[in-house]
Amino acid sequence: MEGRLDGPLEGIRILDMTVGQQGPYATVMLSDMGAEVIKVEDPRYGGDSMRVARPEMVLQGFQYESGVNAYFETNNRNKQSITVNAQEDEGREILLRLAGMCDVFVHNRRPGVMGRLGLGYESLKEISPAIIYASASAYGSKGPDAGMRGIDQLAQARGGIMSVTGGPEDAPSWIPGGIADQVGGFLLAHGIVLALLARERTGVGQEVNTSLLGGQIALQSWLLQGSLFTGKLPPKLGRQERVPLFNTYQARDGKWLTLAIMGRAFWPRLCRALDAPELVDDARFASPDKRLENKGELISLLSGIFATKDRDTWMQLLMKADVMAAPVKDYVEVAEDPQATENGYITDFNHPVLGATKVLGTPIQLGDTPGRARTAAPRLGEHTEGVLTGLLGYSAGEVEGFRTRGAI
Repeated sequence: MEGRLDGPLEGIRILDMTVGQQGPYATVMLSDMGAEVIKVEDPRYGGDSMRVARPEMVLQGFQYESGVNAYFETNNRNKQSITVNAQEDEGREILLRLAGMCDVFVHNRRPGVMGRLGLGYESLKEISPAIIYASASAYGSKGPDAGMRGIDQLAQARGGIMSVTGGPEDAPSWIPGGIADQVGGFLLAHGIVLALLARERTGVGQEVNTSLLGGQIALQSWLLQGSLFTGKLPPKLGRQERVPLFNTYQARDGKWLTLAIMGRAFWPRLCRALDAPELVDDARFASPDKRLENKGELISLLSGIFATKDRDTWMQLLMKADVMAAPVKDYVEVAEDPQATENGYITDFNHPVLGATKVLGTPIQLGDTPGRARTAAPRLGEHTEGVLTGLLGYSAGEVEGFRTRGAI
């Protein structure tokens, strides 16, 4: 089709100096949507430290014999990798020239670090007033702790989410998977796209700031707002403290399912699906208030019923009765879920090392300009010479000189 784009951000070039997860996941979301992302890595330290699996990932079995690192792959697909030493004058000059040819410059260093390198917003704005300068930090660009180091687990703690996870007797617990990093990445990508939209209207770039802490606060918006309104803290609830119809239950085969039932019409449907019609008018459970008053008794009763059949059998019965329920799936089951595969949330991919495999797709569906995983994560410095000669016009001899002098 004439004029069709290979992604809505085709033609947008991003100079990416992020490391870890928060920043790289933001730029991978943009690369999925067609943006050209040039990832800058420090040659002195082997590039982004996340190229090597973190200790907790090794413990979880994510360091494969193939050498492919799922963490780095997920956060850096579709990108080009160049190695540049920003501490060297020649390296800094390369980055300034590149920034002048890019729409977006993005980093997730602590506030002030890039400025000391001569790569702060004011410096880049002089080169290109239209540039979008995006910064992702741990705790925000202002305040007494703006310059502190911080990562996912610390932001989960400081942002409050650890205080509401687990049961009342459980110690505060980190939620695995990098939930602060992921939410921070979502917000950073969102902020960059908003700034690009504003530039389309004004012709002027601007600075974008997001943080892990800000993302954690936004993630818990209604719980935190309720605390602000009332001055009270939400309780930590174990299974026995939760509402019976908003709870988890274990089936005969050891697998779990969850109910999320709201509205008076669903109680009779649930009772019939459980082949327990006598519970519909049972005085102990006949109204929401009664079910809450007698929640311990009802949770025990439902637990006994669900233990009589396998989870998938229960799911068929509950779906037939139009009861709000879902299976609690592990990652293997998620990968096989037709809802995940048919919507492209998990998709087929031909990896240069692994061959035919599955990767995460994009959760955002665009009818005419869909995003997609195009290439695997790059090898360290794989595109350095191509970018410096093809984009910046340096000769092969100049590139070799930069390498000899430690600039790249």
